[in-house]
Amino acid sequence: MKQEKTNNPFVFQVGDLFRLVRQSFEAEQDLDVTRAQAKMLISVWRNPGITQQALAARLDIATMSVCRQVDALEARGMIERRTDASDRRVRRLFITEKTGPVIRPMLARIDHISDLFLQSLSDDERKTLMGLMDRVIADASARKTDQNTSKKQ
Repeated sequence: MKQEKTNNPFVFQVGDLFRLVRQSFEAEQDLDVTRAQAKMLISVWRNPGITQQALAARLDIATMSVCRQVDALEARGMIERRTDASDRRVRRLFITEKTGPVIRPMLARIDHISDLFLQSLSDDERKTLMGLMDRVIADASARKTDQNTSKKQ
């Protein structure tokens, strides 16, 4: 079913929401990390030992962009690279002791911002919205996987 033509198409609405969420996250400077850095740190925290290539795929950003951000976070002592035990060419990522105490406040900020943006919705509406978003994201991810597979053939 095609989306009805409107002055504010779905992709613009998603872009507007993303911009507002990013601005809300970065408005508070107490954590001294950007939203992108927070997403990277949380991903490494949830997946200790992840490689830069796997992190780039998980975050859907270029490996070189991940490398630059990891370089910056490593310089600040927030991430460390360790050589893989079975392959010296592979570097695995881990958060440092300095980052551990920052993770919980980052997660709390994410929850707080989510609550702010969803406060006008009832619990049932929130569940419905999240379920619909999960479906749209899963469908888009499957379509991207199908496109990548057909390009390789």
